[in-house]
Amino acid sequence: MFDLSTRRFHTKLVGLLAAFFLIAHTERTANAHPHAWIDASIQVLFDGAGDVYGLRQYWLLDEFYTAFALDSYRTEGTSPSQSEIDELMRENMKNLSEYTYFTRVFHDGKEIKLGSIAEMASTLRGSRLEMEFVIPLAEAINLDGKPISYKIYDPTYYIEVLHAQSDDAISLIEAPVGCDYRLIAPKPTLEAIVSAANLDRTQSGDDGLGDLFAERVEVSC
Repeated sequence: MFDLSTRRFHTKLVGLLAAFFLIAHTERTANAHPHAWIDASIQVLFDGAGDVYGLRQYWLLDEFYTAFALDSYRTEGTSPSQSEIDELMRENMKNLSEYTYFTRVFHDGKEIKLGSIAEMASTLRGSRLEMEFVIPLAEAINLDGKPISYKIYDPTYYIEVLHAQSDDAISLIEAPVGCDYRLIAPKPTLEAIVSAANLDRTQSGDDGLGDLFAERVEVSC
């Protein structure tokens, strides 16, 4: 199950290591990766046959990244309209399609091909933008004793994606009796933390950098 206490402890530990390094390099503090944060809530979707057929994702962007993303849609004294927020959502999804929406799914030791976005919606929750979308698997997967797992991350680690700290951050929808999940925290090395801290806004991390900081969720039945 989703162990919030363990995850919070690990997050604080990584943060302390990063902070320790940054104290010695204060001139780079404002530039260190990541530059934006997403709190994600994920629904693993099961069909009537008990097979996994997709992931419904809710991404809640941090306040600063939301302000930046919506800046061109704002006029003095007004907020963006819903049609403008929807336009931004479509543009985001178009750009993210090149990166399979930061999502990778694995089953029986192999990466699973994903389909095209089936549905999407977006709204402002206070000062934070929330994006909701469904990524279907190219083919539904019967777990049959072999777990399915997913990771959601920006390969360059410009944006950090972590599951929200709430009880419903991970849920199994219409899952057969006996299905369960576990969240596996990342274990980046100090070398990886230092590498991320040394990147400024004009640089991109290697495509493998984000993977080192990504949470993995394993679902078994």
